[in-house]
Amino acid sequence: MASLWQRILGIDENRATPTITIPTRNEYAPNNRTALSLTSVYRAIQIIATPISKMPLDTFRYGGGIEAKVDNPALVNNPSLNDSRRDFLFQTVTSLALEGNAFWYKNYDARGQVNDLTIIPASAVNVRLDGPTGLTGNKVYDYQGRTFTATEIEHLRLFTEPGILKGISPVQACWQDVNSALELRNFASTWFSNAGVPTGVLKTTKPLSKDDAAEVTANWHAKQATRQIAVLAEGFDYTVIAPTANDVMYTQQLNQSVQNIARMFGIPARLLLTGVDGTSDTYSNLTDENQIFYRHTIMAYTDAISDALSNCLPRATRVQFNFEGLFKADIASRYDYYKVGIDGGWLTADEIRSKENL
Repeated sequence: MASLWQRILGIDENRATPTITIPTRNEYAPNNRTALSLTSVYRAIQIIATPISKMPLDTFRYGGGIEAKVDNPALVNNPSLNDSRRDFLFQTVTSLALEGNAFWYKNYDARGQVNDLTIIPASAVNVRLDGPTGLTGNKVYDYQGRTFTATEIEHLRLFTEPGILKGISPVQACWQDVNSALELRNFASTWFSNAGVPTGVLKTTKPLSKDDAAEVTANWHAKQATRQIAVLAEGFDYTVIAPTANDVMYTQQLNQSVQNIARMFGIPARLLLTGVDGTSDTYSNLTDENQIFYRHTIMAYTDAISDALSNCLPRATRVQFNFEGLFKADIASRYDYYKVGIDGGWLTADEIRSKENL
């Protein structure tokens, strides 16, 4: 026999019990566009790319048995004539994070030196060996129907495997975690509209025929659709069915998903506005956490970029990112360090003022 709320809402008693509609699982690796649509992925890449795009670069030249710092050549100060230095570095990091690879097309001047770099979409480049069997030979790069050599293309890789010519990105390696985050978001967006759970129940103590129940339901829906004030007749009562996010464990699953993305990209979870149970945010902990982030995550990208830029410069010249700004301690600690340097005779006032941009 149909329950009271089924009779009031005009639902056939033989109709199956409503079930929650769960999106079909996607067992294929997500593409970069869908991965980037996740706020945690978008923000994680921005957190990595922003400091790198702002960091200064230093140039060193080896000669006469010593390596000395020299003025940056034009290519280091502005690698691309079509993009700002900031945009060029930001795009390179984004390509490495999403694709695991970045490709620069090298333009040469009349002296045979690289004077301009153009970023090529990594997804459109095929890397192979030009030997007869494809297992030996030199690396060549196929792009838009043309084949380029290593002299023309600078190839940057984030994560490498033996025998694999292209690098692997965090999104590719951990695609199941990204898929889980996408499915969780899709589930949340369809929960209230397609979950098969009614928004509420109209109850009455009076017996209703099927036609009366259908009329009551239609009138109720019409009122609610236009956001009019609902007036309940004598004997009627309305109960809202509104499961909370905690009821469906959405909050816990969302936090776990964000933590997985943070772990995947190697950034502190707190930077994605989530936390790990059992941890505390003290000054010492945050400082140590930042140092680990810079050394084990940021440096993976800066090393790839600095090596690639060095390959584009004359032999015996190398480029290195200057981490001093990122590693800079608080003002009291710096001043104590400067005092030790002054007292020890290995720092001058002018050098200190230069470090403090004074």
